Amino acid sequence: MSVWSGTPFPVDLVTSDSMTPSLMEGDVVAWTPTNIEDLKVGDVIVFKSYVHWPDEKIVVHRVSDIIVNSRGELLLETKGDKNDWTDQAGPHIPEPYIREGNLMGKVISVGQQPLKVPFVGIFGIWINEGLDGISQPTSSKESINYLGIFAPLTISAVVLVILIFILPERAKTIPEKLRKYIIGTRPLNLKRTITTFLIAYVVFLMFIHVFAHDSITASVGINQDSEDSGVNFGRIKPGTESLPKDLPIINPSIMPVKGIVFARGNIDKYITKRTFELEKGQINVTKLQAIANINALNGTYNGTIMVYSSVFWLIFPDNFIESLYNINAEASVYILDILAGVILTSLTLLILVSITFIGDTIKSLMIDISWIRPSKIILKKGIRKRFWGTKTRVKESFNRNIVWMVNTNYVVKEKDMFISEFGKPIIASLAIVPIIFFLADQMGAMIISAIIAGTIAYMISCKLRRKILLTILIVTIISTLYMVIKSNFIIFNKEAEFLELVTLSIGVIGVYMLILVLVLIPLGFISWKISRLFRNLKEQKDPLLSLEGSCDL
Repeated sequence: MSVWSGTPFPVDLVTSDSMTPSLMEGDVVAWTPTNIEDLKVGDVIVFKSYVHWPDEKIVVHRVSDIIVNSRGELLLETKGDKNDWTDQAGPHIPEPYIREGNLMGKVISVGQQPLKVPFVGIFGIWINEGLDGISQPTSSKESINYLGIFAPLTISAVVLVILIFILPERAKTIPEKLRKYIIGTRPLNLKRTITTFLIAYVVFLMFIHVFAHDSITASVGINQDSEDSGVNFGRIKPGTESLPKDLPIINPSIMPVKGIVFARGNIDKYITKRTFELEKGQINVTKLQAIANINALNGTYNGTIMVYSSVFWLIFPDNFIESLYNINAEASVYILDILAGVILTSLTLLILVSITFIGDTIKSLMIDISWIRPSKIILKKGIRKRFWGTKTRVKESFNRNIVWMVNTNYVVKEKDMFISEFGKPIIASLAIVPIIFFLADQMGAMIISAIIAGTIAYMISCKLRRKILLTILIVTIISTLYMVIKSNFIIFNKEAEFLELVTLSIGVIGVYMLILVLVLIPLGFISWKISRLFRNLKEQKDPLLSLEGSCDL
């Protein structure tokens, strides 16, 4: 939804060192929408740069000063921690003071230190540089940079493919792997296979077109002056046409592509449509005209000229594409994708069946000659042994340090399970709710509340580790719900399209859910350590307490 609506996802990849040492190049940070009046000096904010308009550049810098102008409007002065100058002054092109309209949000922080995933975005920066090199004829100006944040997921997918198809598996041939991991354990089902691959290709191609497009504003006037825009066709009369306007298109990708140009908005019926085909690195100037029929109504018409392209459209002849976009230009993009998906699905199935057939033939051949030469295993026995030994040690370490917290083997024997298990943790959690609501630093409030609640839980006789963890879980859930509700209240008070607001809301909820997962175990561990410290102090005063069986701290 974020990509489709062009709404920034509330996670950003740091691509410079201007915030060193707080933020380093390659760090990933999350932010949440905020009101400008809730900010204070020292907060790290996310804003759209004025200097780089119309290209969108997102900046993550710290508020160095808050100014009130003569109209009572709040203005923000910003500065990178490493920079000697503020963004609004210095030898560079000055950034105007940041207003409410360009403020996107506040970086989620503990105090004034931003929470971050350090250096994982280095892979994202490499991915973004690669995407620039293989981009379609027009570089996306919307959400393509956010792809780099998910580079670890991409790398994981590549590793998975390597593990499935490259590394050998005991008693598994390549055809068997293909059947198991792609088609399933059942025999080859042509209908199911076609459906699976068709869906995969169509979804993949649709995502390509979310990125592989560009746009520019356009306007034309019928017996009136047209408004300023990227492509201004000027004033024309009904029954006439404008002078041709040049629209340069470049293909910086490593593959030739074919594409279409058409208008969107109330200008679409006046602007000519064009197809184009570009080789690698080629630049083409497309001629566009505005044509008004004799019955055109007077007025000023505005819209957007869209440029879509794909390497897969090369399989279609120009006259076929033209016939499609003459019927409906917008729908032609999806129709071409679906048709390309069908063709690519057929090719993939042909390759899949061929690999299976060849693999079975080779397998039979290898069985016939196995008495001459035994098969080789890529991973030697010693390497496999060390690998499984490491895996076993990691698993044992995880069980020893983490699994105790959830102790699933324990069965509650008391009749009233709710009171015995949840009663005291809930009381301890609710006792610190005011801290969550009244502390301005949301993450700081969550951490302080969890630690205090864990201590209170111990004080009111929660002497089992799982109850301490249950208390922390309740507190962090309450804190997260409060932050989600507060953020969504701010989001839906903004002036924007409903789809953008919903998209940003879902993104913020996702970010907070992730934070909940990440902080739960560390906070539980800290609270347990504090409770264990108190317990040790009590046992030093009364050694007989160490014999108490109802405490496992």
